[in-house]
Amino acid sequence: MVDDSFYLNLAINEAWKYQCQCLPNPAVGAVVLDKNGKILSIQAHKEAGTPHAEVLALKEAYIKLSKDTKIKPIKNSKDIHDYLISKSKNLFCDITMYVTLSPCTHIGKTPSCAQLLKKLKIKKIIIGSDDINKAAQGGGELLEKSGTKVIYAWKNKKLYNLAIKSNELLEPFRLLHNKGSFVLFKYACRLNGSIDGGQISSKATQIITHNLRTKLDSLVISGKTIIIDNPTLDCRYSTLEVKKAPNITILTNNKTLPKTAPLFKIKRDIQITSKIPDFSGFVMIEGGVKMLESMLDKLDMILIFISPSLSNHNLTHKILANFKILHSYTLDNNIILWLSR
Repeated sequence: MVDDSFYLNLAINEAWKYQCQCLPNPAVGAVVLDKNGKILSIQAHKEAGTPHAEVLALKEAYIKLSKDTKIKPIKNSKDIHDYLISKSKNLFCDITMYVTLSPCTHIGKTPSCAQLLKKLKIKKIIIGSDDINKAAQGGGELLEKSGTKVIYAWKNKKLYNLAIKSNELLEPFRLLHNKGSFVLFKYACRLNGSIDGGQISSKATQIITHNLRTKLDSLVISGKTIIIDNPTLDCRYSTLEVKKAPNITILTNNKTLPKTAPLFKIKRDIQITSKIPDFSGFVMIEGGVKMLESMLDKLDMILIFISPSLSNHNLTHKILANFKILHSYTLDNNIILWLSR
């Protein structure tokens, strides 16, 4: 017997790997099973304007079911939709899909996922959360009317906890949509909490940071960071096609802050101020414990990279705060935590 909780959780876990990278779109994960319950694909939406999680999952599933690899190099979402509709015939009639967010009904930068699933006549879909975007709502209902069996996690007692988890995935998108800003604090430390003494983050976590930087409206740092680290704060390790260095806001009371750091040599907007600004858009703050403490009331989420190492550098500052763990996983031997207040 297929355990719906297990597969929906796989979709949730996959979506968290790309959290905030797909802003201003929501983070979404999808899993496709064949008629025997075998996993054909696990995918997530990776970047706004590119194929959604459902489309990527169906594309991978199609290749495994049909052995047709001509679709593999196709990256444009509409082209993938058209290819699947014209080539798949009845290939998807027995598949089951798990998706963390109701398939979109509207046509935006990409075609409607709900319409694609309807045309492919999928057998069953389990949906983790409803869409808060009124223009995109109704995917589940559309599929129900076309004959697909639809299970809504928030209406199912066994799946209700995963409905909550699916909903938590939407928080950055929801805040950006409702209040016009989402503020994330990125923090890296070792097991004993130390942040001094050289490089902490692994290459994999650097890629995550640099991918997020390409999506920012502003990156906030302290004047102390300029003096101690002499940073570049670019996105050279990003794996995304467009690598746009973020605009910078420097918080400092130092009126003679040196402007010799490499970050000043990159063409972008740089604001130096002694007052915490009113944040708008997607904002990420990078800094240490003191910066974290001073910004606590402004934060929506915290992203922490923990290196499994110890050093002889001691914590020199303590902070009193409680957080909720939204998600955790390991990558490249580092622990990654997504927290909220």
